[in-house]
Amino acid sequence: MKYNDIVTIGNGTGQGVVLQALRKITDLDRITTLVGVTDNGGHSGALRRELHVPSMGDVKTVIAALTGETVWGQLVRHRFETGRLTGISMGNLLITALLDESGSLYYATCRLTQALGLNIHIIPISDDDCQIVAELADQTEIEGEWEAINRENRDIPIVGVHHNPEMETNANALMALESANLILLCPGTLWLGIGSILATTGVREAIQKSKAIIIGIQNVLTQPGVTDGMTANDHLIVLEKMLGREINYYLVHDAGLPHEAMDLYAQKGFVPVVDDLGDSKRIVRGDIVSRTFINGVDRVHYDQERGYPHVIRHDPEMLAMLFIDIAQSMPDLSSFRSRVKQERWVVRDF
Repeated sequence: MKYNDIVTIGNGTGQGVVLQALRKITDLDRITTLVGVTDNGGHSGALRRELHVPSMGDVKTVIAALTGETVWGQLVRHRFETGRLTGISMGNLLITALLDESGSLYYATCRLTQALGLNIHIIPISDDDCQIVAELADQTEIEGEWEAINRENRDIPIVGVHHNPEMETNANALMALESANLILLCPGTLWLGIGSILATTGVREAIQKSKAIIIGIQNVLTQPGVTDGMTANDHLIVLEKMLGREINYYLVHDAGLPHEAMDLYAQKGFVPVVDDLGDSKRIVRGDIVSRTFINGVDRVHYDQERGYPHVIRHDPEMLAMLFIDIAQSMPDLSSFRSRVKQERWVVRDF
């Protein structure tokens, strides 16, 4: 493997967890992270509407997942909880200020990661201010991520996505994909998150040209308004349709889920994804949900900001162990550390 030979594709929390896993088994300077920019909810959505900029919220979440208990790290993760500032993310403001100075979310991200000493190449997939458009099975379309999620006709499934206007891809992202040895599809919002990145101009074609091994990580729960009723096999079929090629390995959670957390999710329409994938060498199963986060969480900001809990997350250490197992069976991926590195600190909310 070589410099910057690993590419991750994702959005907020799911991608942050995958990066935490990779950091335990390899060096961050090998990783290029492609991050979505079309989320229009919460504080980042408010900044988008006010300043007509791409969404910086998922970039902030990825950076927050990688920062330690330094003053900078605390600032990036800080979210005000009282008064008129309730819900405002300091990390979003920092990135937006740098964006305002440079005119580019990409350069703002580069400057912040450099200041934080993060040796990782984080690329917002575009500097354009565009909306994701959900294409429904009845041939209607809904513009905006959260407009699609909260639509009344959720019984009509999403069958495709595009952007309005068409979104120009950061050229660095395309080069990273074409030269990658390993591409990781992170857990996250299927059609409107991962799908938004894969629908960006040239991304699908770059992945098809790449000779990289592709690893996908299955969502643990369905998401109301996005994947209602979809099984694990349904998720895999959609991802491969978006990619235009086969996923080499697909990681699936195969253990129980905490009842207390599931009771919260069930109230909002989330249910566990049914595993109907059968037996195959490319299906890798394991207990990959973090119990530590669920047991230790002291605040969950998405409860207030977006109306649902956010405590079921993949476990970085378990993901790291599965990545090592896969790599040991593939000569081209064999340069991960043989053991998982223990962290000195844990970021409990990002």
